Amino acid sequence: MFITFSMAWSISMATAASMAPMQSKEWTTQTASYKVKIRVGPTVTMAMSTMTMMEQGRPVNRHIEVYIFNKGTGTEVKDVIPTVKIKDQAKGTSRALANVMACRVSRHREIEPHFGDNIYLPDGKHTITVSVGKETAVYKDLVLKAAQ
Repeated sequence: MFITFSMAWSISMATAASMAPMQSKEWTTQTASYKVKIRVGPTVTMAMSTMTMMEQGRPVNRHIEVYIFNKGTGTEVKDVIPTVKIKDQAKGTSRALANVMACRVSRHREIEPHFGDNIYLPDGKHTITVSVGKETAVYKDLVLKAAQ
């Protein structure tokens, strides 16, 4: 009986560890005029949401947030919509996010307004670029894993 219990406990602890919630990771860089912060974390689910639920023929597995601030004043920039591109460094493929306004429209975090959306992003090394007007912030060699 003890062996069965120990085995069952070990299996359920291993399952619980593999299902641990993904932690958010964030990176910040600057362009000539802007401070740009990105955060990648778990998918956001909301009833009647504008968030993407399928991307590249797969269910979304992450959420990306983009924050843009005026470098000189520190105030949030709302009047310029960024372009966000993601490159999978292992495959060499790139894509632009189509629904970067989803977070603004759904207002899922009103205390921290941002651009972004749910995305499908496999584990691995990626480069993310955020273009704001004529300026581009580049985040190279970002390593993402399922349970960060």
